[in-house]
Amino acid sequence: MRGGSSVRHVVSVSDWDDFVAVCYFGREGDWLDRCIRRAYLDMNRTLHGMSKLGELHSDWRTAMLRVLKDRLTILPGVHAWTQASFDAWHHESVDMLKRISSEHGFSSLSVGQAQKWINISVKYAIALGERRVPGFFRVYDVAHVALDNIVLERLTELGMSPLGCAWSRLDDYGQYMAVQEWVRKNFPTVPVEAEYDLWLRPRVDVDAEESRES
Repeated sequence: MRGGSSVRHVVSVSDWDDFVAVCYFGREGDWLDRCIRRAYLDMNRTLHGMSKLGELHSDWRTAMLRVLKDRLTILPGVHAWTQASFDAWHHESVDMLKRISSEHGFSSLSVGQAQKWINISVKYAIALGERRVPGFFRVYDVAHVALDNIVLERLTELGMSPLGCAWSRLDDYGQYMAVQEWVRKNFPTVPVEAEYDLWLRPRVDVDAEESRES
């Protein structure tokens, strides 16, 4: 923007924010649909054996997208989530995704894969804000950390015992919850903000190191 320009600008900061969101999440469906589909892309490379479904893969994906959206639309409808009630909702959601997946021909969906799809969808909905995905602020304080390579690596550096397997192969919900409990006990903030820090910090450190070397 040139100083002293009399040209009227019609694209607002909010509009540019929408532009970035559309570039990442696409245009198809409502914003919650986009969160779910984008989260699927963040974990689907770990779905080994999915190619065996062949033409049935489309039916599997449609069923999974539908059931996850049904589960997520519960969240804005509850005025006050407690940690216990959200934990129960989450466990039921993981179990439901695994069951629907098996019913549609893919019995290998793990707890690790289901939790990432759920948790990333929730995180994206929170990040997109009330204007696009209203009501998800209600789970801000109780939402879970999405387990992935970066988060688990940082947590083990901070003293948590390693999982002993890749996040995508984790299939013990109790072990999954042990990680959530560790985060709750060892971070001074809510889990989604702890995850933000865990994700951002390695990138900041790498960027700083690259700047010093350049």
